[in-house]
Amino acid sequence: MELLTLQKAELATFIATLLEERRVVAPVRRDGDLAFAAIATPDEAVLRYPNTRASVKAAFFPQVECMVRYERALDRYNEATSTPLDTTPTVLLGARPCDARSLLLLDGVFGQGQYLDPYYLARRENTVIVSLACDRPRQTCFCHWFGSGPYDATGSDVLLRDAGDAYVVEPVTDRGRALLAEFSLAPAGDATVARAEEIEEQAAARLTPVEPVEGIQDALDGLFDSPVWGEVAEKCLACGTCTYLCPECHCFNIEDRVLPASGERVRAWDSCMYPGFTVHASGHNPRPDQAARWRQRAMHKFDYLPRNVGLYGCVGCGRCVQACPVGLDIRAVLRSVRQAAAEAEAAAVAENTGE
Repeated sequence: MELLTLQKAELATFIATLLEERRVVAPVRRDGDLAFAAIATPDEAVLRYPNTRASVKAAFFPQVECMVRYERALDRYNEATSTPLDTTPTVLLGARPCDARSLLLLDGVFGQGQYLDPYYLARRENTVIVSLACDRPRQTCFCHWFGSGPYDATGSDVLLRDAGDAYVVEPVTDRGRALLAEFSLAPAGDATVARAEEIEEQAAARLTPVEPVEGIQDALDGLFDSPVWGEVAEKCLACGTCTYLCPECHCFNIEDRVLPASGERVRAWDSCMYPGFTVHASGHNPRPDQAARWRQRAMHKFDYLPRNVGLYGCVGCGRCVQACPVGLDIRAVLRSVRQAAAEAEAAAVAENTGE
């Protein structure tokens, strides 16, 4: 694998060249926060940051998206027109490895099985992911719990690694190599690579101790009726912040917005944390309280998705930990699950042995 070098002094030129024929989506500063958005000039991109508040999810799966439009005349609806697919060639620049990795789960949800999502797939297939390794992981980051890390290239097409005055550029996929072939980047010298490795070691040292998630599925399987969910959900406000900021939560609702002379069918993000998420037309709600909703959230992420898609519904980005207004930490939830499973197992053993 050949590593290349991009001098930071040449970064603006690199981005400007990308902008000539592509849409470039990068972290930008909006109202004091960093968010991913399409940029018009290189100086809009912010590539020195711990992580964005929101993930890259909306670049492929917008928060609100019109799928069908229709006109109405003389009390009759004319033929509906589907929204054209977004096939604009795009470079997603500056995504952290946790965000790049999260797209693999969304690929499994929207791009596999009997029902494929053409809107998601059109954006995904026309986007090159140029990720930026995370040299300053926060105390809320736990990507390493899932066998990943701040320098993981999984899900990226190209990975940029900080090396002081330059980036070490690592081509990961054929799509990434094709993009880099348009530039005359020099091979990375030994000193540049050594500096990048030094920064990587410093980043790894910032991580909290790893708590592997192996076995969490088995632990969850026996806890459907456990009181642990009431304990977890006791202080939850059902605000949905965790689901909206999560790069892998993908629940949505579809509604028709009808006007006198027209209408549109819109898909919008929804949240399993909301009381109305599972309300039936009859008024019955199979998840009537926050304990049941938290049980679903945990089991979906750490049991159902691994079984159905082969991946956890969490990459350890820590956004939910940072943003929760009541400090509900999903890492603590996993610890509570393990403890509850151990207690249930001990109780079962005691019952069987008559102790």
